[in-house]
Amino acid sequence: MISIPLLKQTIKSNWGLWLATTLTLTLLYIVIKIAMGLITVSGDTDPNILIPYIIALNEAGLTLDGLFVAIGINPDILTGFASMDSNVLISFIFYPVVSVLMPLVYTVIVGNKLFANQIDRGSMAFVLSTSIKRSKIALTQMFFLVMSLVLMFFVTTLVDVTLALTIENSLAIDQVLLLNVGLLLFSVAMGSITFMFSAVFNYTKHSISLGGGVALIFFISKILGLFGSDLFMNMGIGIEPMGYFNNITMITLFNTQSILDGSTSYLVQFAILLIISITCFTVGSIWFTKKDIPV
Repeated sequence: MISIPLLKQTIKSNWGLWLATTLTLTLLYIVIKIAMGLITVSGDTDPNILIPYIIALNEAGLTLDGLFVAIGINPDILTGFASMDSNVLISFIFYPVVSVLMPLVYTVIVGNKLFANQIDRGSMAFVLSTSIKRSKIALTQMFFLVMSLVLMFFVTTLVDVTLALTIENSLAIDQVLLLNVGLLLFSVAMGSITFMFSAVFNYTKHSISLGGGVALIFFISKILGLFGSDLFMNMGIGIEPMGYFNNITMITLFNTQSILDGSTSYLVQFAILLIISITCFTVGSIWFTKKDIPV
C-alpha cells in the first residue's frame, strides 16, 4: 500500500514540472505533425510542370544529374530526400529523438527529488520520523513516478491519435498507439534508473551526476547513431561506423522501425524495457529501506 499524505506532498512538489513537460510535449506533437502534414500536401504537385525544364536541359546537352554534379550536389542525396516519406522521418527522428528529450529531463529531475534531494536538504528526516515505513515511502514514490508518466502519455497519445485522424496520409492509428506505448515504456525504464540512483545516494550531486549522466549518454548516442542508421545510409548522408553508437543507448530498445514495418521484434524489446524497470525499481526500493540515512 502507498501513503496518501506522502503522495499528496509529492504531487504538490512536482505538479508544475509535470504540467510544463506535458504541455511542451503536446505542443511538439501538434507543431511537428501539422508541419510534416503541410510538407506532404505541398509536395503533392504535378510532376509534368518539370517537363519544359528537362527538355531545355536536354537541348543544351545537359542532364539533371550532370547539372547537380556540376554545382557540387550529389544527385543520390537529392533522390533520397525526394523519395523520403514524411511518416518515416516522424517515426525515425521525431519519436525516438525529439519526443524522448522532454520525458528524459522530467525523469532525471523528478527522480532526484524523490529521495536524494530530500535527504540532502534534510526534509526526509521529517518523513522518517512519522509512522510511515521506508518500504511504503519507496512504494509511494515509485507509484507517483510511474503514474505521472502514464498520465503524461495518456494526454499526449490522445492528442497524437486526434492528429492522426485529422491530418491526411498520417500513420495508422495502431502504429501511433504502439509508438506512444514504446515511448512510455522507455520513459518508465529511464525513470526507474534515476529512481534507483536517487534511492542509493544521499546527495543530489551524486544522484544527478549518474542519473543525468546516463540519460545524456543515451540521448547523445542516439543522435550520433542516427548517422549510421539505414535511414541516413539510404539517403546517402550516413556514416556507417556511427551505427555502433546505437549499441550503447537504451533508446534503441524503442524500436520504431519494427513498429513501422509491422514486424513483432519490438515486443521483445518492450519486454526488456519492462525488465529494466522492474529491476531498477526493486534495487532502489530495497537499497532505500536498508541504507543508513543521515538525520
